[in-house]
Amino acid sequence: MGLDLFVKKLVYGGYGLGEDKGKKFFIRYAAPKELVEVEVLKEKKDYTEAVVKTVKIGSQWRRTPPCKYYTHCGGCQWQHIEYQEQLRAKADILLESLERIGKIKLDSVNGILGSKEEFGYRTRVQFKIREGHLGFFAWGSGELVPIEECLLAHPRINQLIPSLKETARLIKELQEVHVFYSPHEDEFLLKLITISPMETQKLRKLKEHILPKEVVGLGNYTLLGGRFIKRAVVGREFTFVRSGRFILRVSNDSFFQVNHTLYEDFPKLVAEGEKVKRILELHSGVGFFSFWLSEHCEFLFGSDANQSAVKDAIYNAKLNQVSNVSFAHEKAIDTLKNHAGEVIDLLVLDPPREGLSEGEAKLIVQNKPKRIIYISCNPTTLARDLKVLTSGGYKIEGVHLVDNFPQTYHIESVVKITI
Repeated sequence: MGLDLFVKKLVYGGYGLGEDKGKKFFIRYAAPKELVEVEVLKEKKDYTEAVVKTVKIGSQWRRTPPCKYYTHCGGCQWQHIEYQEQLRAKADILLESLERIGKIKLDSVNGILGSKEEFGYRTRVQFKIREGHLGFFAWGSGELVPIEECLLAHPRINQLIPSLKETARLIKELQEVHVFYSPHEDEFLLKLITISPMETQKLRKLKEHILPKEVVGLGNYTLLGGRFIKRAVVGREFTFVRSGRFILRVSNDSFFQVNHTLYEDFPKLVAEGEKVKRILELHSGVGFFSFWLSEHCEFLFGSDANQSAVKDAIYNAKLNQVSNVSFAHEKAIDTLKNHAGEVIDLLVLDPPREGLSEGEAKLIVQNKPKRIIYISCNPTTLARDLKVLTSGGYKIEGVHLVDNFPQTYHIESVVKITI
């Protein structure tokens, strides 16, 4: 027999929050302010994980999800919720994280930059392969859910799926296929992740006989010690992407933003503000933010630990005739050490999900850049880092929510900070 619960709100991780006899329930596929019957999935010490079995009294924001794989595939958590409510919930989760973890109380975010499209926005997709079948894992498990299409993916990626399925049928050791699509060039780059290295000749046959001509390059990679090791490459290793007036070369081994509908508005939001003399940018990648920022400073120095991305950034500076920037292959902690004592008008941070290391946060507080822009894809580590920065004398100037990931619980944000 199921248990009836009232869903108070949405929480980070994609769940609805319910409560029974003082115990918290994290409920999959729930919507806020509704009554549901749930089935218990896992009992934990501090909470219970459950899933909606029956909606007794539905939320005003509940809708019919358009994807036929929804609740089976684990890629989306919120397709059943109206998009404007997704945005509101993400803003609330961001503010709650800042208050609970960072001890920073704000009444509201300063703005919300929503995706221009709810679906078809992703230009990067990582397909899982098991026993020749292509798809995604179910929520919280390694069980593959085979798919014919993904509604989050750009339509051109969905058109590629039949040839990817044929590739999976032919390459028995294939574990994953990573697809990157450039809407600007109508080109694809592929990464084929296999258990053991593939022969270059086999890659060449795939490119020439199985994959469409728009696949301009593919590489074979194996997983070793948690890292992808490049084994062979056929064709080109890069394509080009447009971000407003800038054209950016993006290589297969470089990180790039997934939501093509925000390729202009996102960096514009980051860069807006008064002109300064000197900007230091950590995790600068291929220059996605750098070139927009370069219009607001006399000089920008960017660094990244990814050598491929740094090579792209240097190329992109020449391509776009931007002369007031310089890039280096360097870890963030080393960049901070190397620039200790310098006057930095603006420090731009775009760390991975793990956020800043303890050493990086301490160096920032010691070096005291005048202003900081922190671009985050994880509200938990953002709140932790902002607690350190505000304890060191910094004040929050503004917080913007950026929704790069509709239909999911993932949250991107831009925080502007001043001393």
